[in-house]
Amino acid sequence: MARGRMINKKISNSRAVDALPEPAQLLYTWLIPHLDCNGCFYGSAQMIKSLVFPRKKYSKTRIENWIKLMEKTHGTEKSPLVVRYFVDGEQYLFMPGFVGEQIGLRRDKERPEFPTFDGKNTEIVGQTVPLRGREGGGGRGGEVPPSPEVEEEVEEKRKGKGTATPSPIESSVLNIFLKKFPYAFGREPDSREQAQLRDFAAEVAAGGGATDKQIHDAFKEAVGQNKCNVRYVRAVLLDWLGVVR
Repeated sequence: MARGRMINKKISNSRAVDALPEPAQLLYTWLIPHLDCNGCFYGSAQMIKSLVFPRKKYSKTRIENWIKLMEKTHGTEKSPLVVRYFVDGEQYLFMPGFVGEQIGLRRDKERPEFPTFDGKNTEIVGQTVPLRGREGGGGRGGEVPPSPEVEEEVEEKRKGKGTATPSPIESSVLNIFLKKFPYAFGREPDSREQAQLRDFAAEVAAGGGATDKQIHDAFKEAVGQNKCNVRYVRAVLLDWLGVVR
């Protein structure tokens, strides 16, 4: 395998790459030098962690979730960023479009190191689905819809079975939280975290609300500090907003 690969500057304008959380963007970029001449590499999170992110403290679970985000198609794009597949029980990864971006790639001189992905004699891992949460990605106005649990609670509030109907500010803040969470942390919030986000949204709304950028930056700060939990995001954002806790 060559010691380096070309990275086209158009990656900076890729909507699919931009839709990934920042650590996943780094992972995607760092994957490129490790691909063989056919654009293939190991597909397991364990191997990727060991070979691509050896000095990073990201868990295998987070890396697996980021790879799953890369496997989804984005908006009108026809192919995902990566495709994973099995050959003889071993998991591999293929990056569509890799060969076309490698100026001077000598496939006649460089020997492939991994089984070639051809879509016929391989078992593809999962199926690609539209990626929600950015431009053209589906959902409601490009935003990630609330989970069934959140929608059920909102419906109960409308019927007078729960507490008061959330204010427009609270609803807007909660929707942003639900949009930012999976892109920052690489997974959907569980039921406990959804409840935390609802309480968090009420606190922020009571303090006057927050902009999309402020919330984005709070999640970014949490990821940068490797504190991927709602409590840390809450502490950062409420401090920035000057909300008494």
